[in-house]
Amino acid sequence: MKAQRKPLGTILLAGALFAATLAGIVVFLAALPRNSNTSPLVALFALVWSCACVVTGVLTWRRSRFAGLAFIAAIGLLLFPARFIVPGGQLFLPSFVVIIPVAFLGYRYLRGASQAAA
Repeated sequence: MKAQRKPLGTILLAGALFAATLAGIVVFLAALPRNSNTSPLVALFALVWSCACVVTGVLTWRRSRFAGLAFIAAIGLLLFPARFIVPGGQLFLPSFVVIIPVAFLGYRYLRGASQAAA
């Protein structure tokens, strides 16, 4: 039986998700509280986002049918820090407008890739 080759889009998307995982781990280590006056919220968020990215990367690599949903969850987590970048909320709507189409297109691609693999 001949092994199937993975599409270039799947390889690039999984690689980008694994790179995002490494970046999230670096942010987690850099944001760890050094004294009792600092909040661990950023460190916890970076850890959760890294876990979401690694799960999405593995599901993408394996061409799972759940990869699209995991991608939406990983990208959707980016909306949380977007609320705090500008306290007046001026950046939340533009980031929402950018993140939603990216999540939708990624979901459509991953659903198509998983159906083609089946």
